Amino acid sequence: MLVAHLFLAVLVLLDCDENHSEPDQLYGPTPISDYLLGDFEPARHPSFVNVSELGIRTMGRTIYLRAEAAEALTRLIAAFHSDHPDVDLWLVSGTRNFAAQQSIWDGKWSGQRPVEGQRLNQSVPDPRQRALKILEYSSMPGTSRHHWGTDFDINLLQNDYYRRGPGLEIYEWLVENAPAFGFCQPYTSGRSGGYQEERWHWSFLPLSRIYLQDWNDRVAADYPGRHRFAGVDAAADLAPVYVNTINSDCQ
Repeated sequence: MLVAHLFLAVLVLLDCDENHSEPDQLYGPTPISDYLLGDFEPARHPSFVNVSELGIRTMGRTIYLRAEAAEALTRLIAAFHSDHPDVDLWLVSGTRNFAAQQSIWDGKWSGQRPVEGQRLNQSVPDPRQRALKILEYSSMPGTSRHHWGTDFDINLLQNDYYRRGPGLEIYEWLVENAPAFGFCQPYTSGRSGGYQEERWHWSFLPLSRIYLQDWNDRVAADYPGRHRFAGVDAAADLAPVYVNTINSDCQ
């Protein structure tokens, strides 16, 4: 059965490569730079689907992904449950646009959203150091892979959960089998910098690697462009480092 899924994943990869020269297939009606920065509404974009409508569990959340990613994810989940029928697997996050990411970032910057129990506006007054603290696990708006509709978070946003019990079963299975469905883990341990390890974060490689290339070609030099957010002057130059310091399997 896994061989069949691997064959399907290869077909999707080839199809996405063929469409790399077709912006309409990749971006639809959204201007390319706006899409890459997350400056659009996924619920209104024709290439996105509400994953609950495909039977993917979201614990009541409304989560959107690219249709290609969501369809591959349904196959992955079916294969996982075939091997682990008693272990639950669900999504807690999918596409986040610029505004949603800015809400997270600004909340942490202002102290309204504590980080490890600390209000960073008080505990880290230096703007550069505050940005670096937030960047351990949260992206600046316009730099998140979640903007692209290819990336999602599962179950719990805690690495320790994936080191024992059901979480370990999920993680070990994904490490071994997710590539056959087109998925990779962007933020592994042992990288030279960038975000901390995130065992819960997975990406649909056939599309995300194209968007990564286009982000570097079209966004990096002018980031953040017309967009402003708290701490932008202290952190904007870090954007290409955090966007690109990922697991080599996701490049």
